[in-house]
Amino acid sequence: MDMNERERKDTMMSTLYEIRLMVDADEKDTYTKEEILKLLDTIARAKGVE
Repeated sequence: MDMNERERKDTMMSTLYEIRLMVDADEKDTYTKEEILKLLDTIARAKGVE
């Protein structure tokens, strides 16, 4: 599947927004590196299933 530049940008922005929503849903004010990586892993796994 080839993506054009616009589709790549849309996907990137969508992923960034997903991260933002996950962080916003949590009541924490600060995150460790491990916690951020866990959030990114969660999104990566979900994208792999799509």
